Amino acid sequence: MSDAHHPAASQKKTENFFVNLVCNLALPIMVLKYLSGEDKLGPVAGLIVALAFPVGYFLYDFAQRRNYNIISIFGFLNILLTGGIGLMEAEPKWIVLKETAMPLMIGILVLATAKRKNSLLKTFLFNDQIFDVEKIESHVDTPEKKVALESQFKVANWLLVFSFLISAALNYVLAAWIVKSPGGTEGFNQEIATLTWVSWVVITGPTMAILIFALWRLITGLKKLTGLDFEGLLHEQHTKGK
Repeated sequence: MSDAHHPAASQKKTENFFVNLVCNLALPIMVLKYLSGEDKLGPVAGLIVALAFPVGYFLYDFAQRRNYNIISIFGFLNILLTGGIGLMEAEPKWIVLKETAMPLMIGILVLATAKRKNSLLKTFLFNDQIFDVEKIESHVDTPEKKVALESQFKVANWLLVFSFLISAALNYVLAAWIVKSPGGTEGFNQEIATLTWVSWVVITGPTMAILIFALWRLITGLKKLTGLDFEGLLHEQHTKGK
């Protein structure tokens, strides 16, 4: 039974981080920054070309791996909204609203799904691509341990929500500070390029720190509850060859 399960899991394609970074960050920034002038592609065509890279990557990656989650969906929606705001020549306040609303909405969904079996917490942190969920659950075999496990999930869930609140606050500050030009202008494209790389640098640090702390705390709690060591918690595909 386990023989049928593990090969299927191990055959799932993993995302290429370098290609992801190039298509979603490097190429759009380069186009917006250096090819959006009136003497080159122009503001509108430059914006369309820049956003075509992350859109194309999302569609290609989905076709290859048939795998998506709420973050990838919201990321795709974020790209489309940026394009829409630019093409409609909307005021900068709409970019500020969008940048703030996206992480807030994800945070709300994390809270809304907290008590569901397929909660977003379990999608992000406690999923069977990382952990051997069946083994862990088999070791949580008393009512007391189950209550303790739920307590671990509850704290991790709030830490996850907190990371999105931090992201929303930083997004608001950065977008309001950087984006001053209306959509459909070269200035707008330049500012979106700046916002993209500055957000990646400024926001990734604190949010990843919170997520790493949440994961570390969850792993520590799971080790105490189950009596398993770190490798024992992981899915078999992560421990092969060790």
